[in-house]
Amino acid sequence: MDVSSQMERPKKQKLGGGEEMVGQRKGLSDLPDVVIAKIISSLPTKEAIRTSILSKRWEYLWTSIPNLEFYPGNAKRSLLVNVVDRALLLRGPSDIKRFRLRFPVLGDASRVHAWISAIVRRNVEDLSIELDSHKEPFSLPHSLLTSATLKVLNLYLPCSFKVPSTICFSSLRELSLCSVVFSDDYSTQQLFSGCPVLEKLSFSECNWENIKFVSICAPKLLSLSIDESELPISRGSNVCQIMVFGASLAYFYYSGQLLNDYCLCNSSVHEAHISIDDTKGSRLDSYLLHKLLRGLSTVKSLTIFHQNFEVALTGASELLAQMPMFNDLTTLIFDGSVIELDSMVLLRILQNCPCLRDLSFHEGVRLCSDDAKDDGMLDIPLPPCFSTSLKEIAVTEFCGNQNELRALRILLKNAIVLENMFVSYRGTLEGNTEKKRDLNKQISDLPKGSQSCEIDCD
Repeated sequence: MDVSSQMERPKKQKLGGGEEMVGQRKGLSDLPDVVIAKIISSLPTKEAIRTSILSKRWEYLWTSIPNLEFYPGNAKRSLLVNVVDRALLLRGPSDIKRFRLRFPVLGDASRVHAWISAIVRRNVEDLSIELDSHKEPFSLPHSLLTSATLKVLNLYLPCSFKVPSTICFSSLRELSLCSVVFSDDYSTQQLFSGCPVLEKLSFSECNWENIKFVSICAPKLLSLSIDESELPISRGSNVCQIMVFGASLAYFYYSGQLLNDYCLCNSSVHEAHISIDDTKGSRLDSYLLHKLLRGLSTVKSLTIFHQNFEVALTGASELLAQMPMFNDLTTLIFDGSVIELDSMVLLRILQNCPCLRDLSFHEGVRLCSDDAKDDGMLDIPLPPCFSTSLKEIAVTEFCGNQNELRALRILLKNAIVLENMFVSYRGTLEGNTEKKRDLNKQISDLPKGSQSCEIDCD
C-alpha cells in the first residue's frame, strides 16, 4: 500500500479572529502588532531598525519599542543624527522606558538639547547620555531636571556643567556622574538638594576644582561610589569639602588620590572599599584619609588596597595613634600588595577591631625581619581579636619563602581561637606537586595556638 495515500490533506482551521491557517502554520507577518512589537523590542536598536525593510507593515513598528540605544560605532556622525531624529520624530504617543545615547556634540548642542527634551516628554525612566567633543559649558533642559518619571540618570559630560536654579528629581533613585566639571558652589548644591529619594550615587573622574563646599543630604541613600583614580588634575592649595549626610548609607567605595575632603556624617556604612593612588604621604593626605576612616567606624566589612593606603596614613604619625575604633568590623581584607606583618598601620587597625572574625590577605603576607619575640606579635600588645573572635585567616598568592612562612607561624601561634586557615598557592606553583607537598607539610607542622584549627592548603 502506498503510504502517501494514507496522509490526509491539512485541514483549514480558523483562529479566534476569523483568520485561516493551514496545518496550524502562520506567517510571522500575520501576527498581531503587539506581538511583533514585543519581538522587535527584544532586539538591539540597530537590528530593530533594520526590520523596517521587511514589509510596509513593519516599517514603523520599531519606533514604538520601549528601549532605544544609539552609539556611533563606525557609522558616520551624520547617519547617527538622522537615525535619532527619525526615531524621535516618528515615535507615536508610547512612552520610552530606557534611552541610551553616545554622541560627539561638536556644534550640535541645541540639537542634543531638543533630543533630550523629546525623550523627557515620553516619560523616560532610565536615561544615559554620553556627550563628548564639546568645549563650551553645557546646560541640560529644564524639563529633564524637573522630570517626575526619571528613576535612573547616567551622565558623561566632560565639560562645565550648567545647572538651572530649579531642580526636582522627585523619582530619581540612581545618579551617576562621569567627568562632570562642577561650575560653582550654588548650582552644585542645588543639584544634590533636588534628589530627595536618591538611593545610589556615583562620581567618576569628576572635577570639583571650582567648588569649596557642598552638602549632600540624602536620607534614603544606600550606596556611594567615588572614583578619582584617573583624574588628570593635581590638587591645588584648596580642596573641596564634600559632606555626605546619609543615615541609610550601607555601601561606600573610594578610589583616588585624596584630592578632596570627603566627610561621612551620621552614616551607618556596613561595607567599604578604600584604594589610595599615587600619594606622597603628605600631612594633608594623612588628615583626609583619617577623617574619611572616622566616617566609616560602623563598617562590618572593610577592604583596603594597602600599599598607598599605608603611605597616606603615616604622613602624620600622631594621627595613627588616633585611629578610630571599628567595633562592628567582622571582615577585614587587604588587597593590592603583599602585606608586611610588622606594618604599624596593619597592627594599629587590628588593635582597633575587637570583634574581627575573618582576616584575608589577597596578595599574601610576610615578615622580612625576625623581630618576633617568642613568636609574639612583635613589640605591641596582642590585638584583642586574636584571643576572642578571630576564627578564619585566608592567605592567597603564597609561594612558600621563609618570610611568608615566618608570618604564618606568628599568625597561627597567636590566634588562639582560630578555627580555619586557608592558604592558596601562587599560580607559578601550579603543577609543581612535589613543591606543594613539601610546603603543605611545613605549614601543617607550624605550632598552633588553637588546637581546633584546621589548615586547608590549595
